[in-house]
Amino acid sequence: MPQLHFGTGRTVITPPTGVELCGYGPYIERQATAVHQDLHSTALALSDGDGVYVWVSNDLVWTDRSLVDETHRLVRDRYGLDPARVIITNTHTHSGPATMKTVAWGKWDEDYTSGLPALFADALGEAVSNLAPGRIGFGRTPVPDLSVNRVDEGGEADAQALLMRIDDSSGRMRAAAINFGAHPVTLGADTVICGDYPADAIGKMEEERLGLRVLFFQGSCGDLNCRGFGEGMDMMKANGSLLREHVLPALDHIETTADVELDGNTYEIALPTEVPDRTGLEAELAEYRDRFEASDNEADPADLRKLRFEVDWRAQRLELLDGPHPQRLEFHVAWMRINDAVLLAHPLELFLTYGKQVQSASPYPHTMVIGYANETVGYLARPQDFDQEGFGWYAAVFAPRICRHLPFEPDAGAVFRDHLIALLHRIRQREMESA
Repeated sequence: MPQLHFGTGRTVITPPTGVELCGYGPYIERQATAVHQDLHSTALALSDGDGVYVWVSNDLVWTDRSLVDETHRLVRDRYGLDPARVIITNTHTHSGPATMKTVAWGKWDEDYTSGLPALFADALGEAVSNLAPGRIGFGRTPVPDLSVNRVDEGGEADAQALLMRIDDSSGRMRAAAINFGAHPVTLGADTVICGDYPADAIGKMEEERLGLRVLFFQGSCGDLNCRGFGEGMDMMKANGSLLREHVLPALDHIETTADVELDGNTYEIALPTEVPDRTGLEAELAEYRDRFEASDNEADPADLRKLRFEVDWRAQRLELLDGPHPQRLEFHVAWMRINDAVLLAHPLELFLTYGKQVQSASPYPHTMVIGYANETVGYLARPQDFDQEGFGWYAAVFAPRICRHLPFEPDAGAVFRDHLIALLHRIRQREMESA
């Protein structure tokens, strides 16, 4: 079998204070006032001598497709990399800038975002230029109490992290990846720039093991928060310590091998969306527009923000109806097989049940299901969430208004799950045919 080669790279992608942060309400102008820790773009390059695959983890909420496309153009021109083998993922911190184009949930800052592709490309280039022989292995560890269900009280949460360890040729651990599901929202609507608990855990691990680079791959956490939502800095640091305390000892016990088989590509998926009645939508838009325009200067600012949002998401939805195929939403899933492990990366906020079902049906013992990758798409909830009060309804029905797409049909989660399971079995068949 071929010898593994690996390399890592990192750039600082911290925005300036004053940039608007993403999330927590329409048009609230949550501008950053301080930096708790730098945000990073961390790249991991892997090669078997036949091709190079690079995975990036950003301390960002998401990346708009325009940023990914420009990054792919840069690394293709600079380094000859195949865009299908360059995967941009995000930890989904809610204490970072608006790097997704939303309706009302954070202003897109062109001065900041226009520079991001070059910074991503610099991290990618550093990783590719540092390729050296190494060893790789996979494992898992329990992580109790960090992930909590925010839809079903007492419901299932992510209870273990999937791990990847990479050593240099002398056996020293030099890179690692963590795949775990829990929203990084410990700081809530604070105005400090921070990567939240994933970045805190990574900082502590890398400080303890000099020369180590760690990537965090966010899991299926559409219905999962971290413990202590909105409780502040002390809880954020406690969550980071909790993750570090379980992950670092487990990484130490993973066995690695220099032999490697790599394969990967992208796969297009289309999910069914619910197409609204145009006439009814136009009537609602006219009503809310009249109410907004009739508001006076003494109106409650929060009420004005809500009215503006009611106008803007309906206008956006009418634009979507004029698109080529409003009845479906198309996007790509990226995958890479590394020996008996597969990494699947998609752009959704996937509910946990679907991620677990994919992993259970996978023919591979190590299957990482990674969200928030390569573009921005919203939640993928369960059928019951479309009629369930609380956060389930928010995810299924309300959030698409923010994320600039039509709501999915209730069976879209099952459709997506079945696509991923079928893809995994095709990957397995491809492996067997090439053996």
